[in-house]
Amino acid sequence: MLFLVTLVHPPDLCLARKEYYDIGKQWFDDMKESARKLNVKVHGSYVCPIEHTFYLLIESDNFKAVSGFLGPPMLTHHSAKITPLITVDDAYETIKPK
Repeated sequence: MLFLVTLVHPPDLCLARKEYYDIGKQWFDDMKESARKLNVKVHGSYVCPIEHTFYLLIESDNFKAVSGFLGPPMLTHHSAKITPLITVDDAYETIKPK
């Protein structure tokens, strides 16, 4: 299943701040390996620095793996919205009259 992850943090918890830079860089440096270990596929990762918001498009069949993938500092420094997604084709197939 696909998930759109939206992570918003206040400026005082920004990973660009000196006191959080190392932990943020470590998470990003380890992101690919963490995803591999947890069987999470990262389709894209984006940020809007002005809004202090990260966007990740990830895929996993296990929500526990999604939660583990987003471990500290992501779920400790951010408010998260994790939205499951399906394709438009799948949505139309679901509502198709029988």
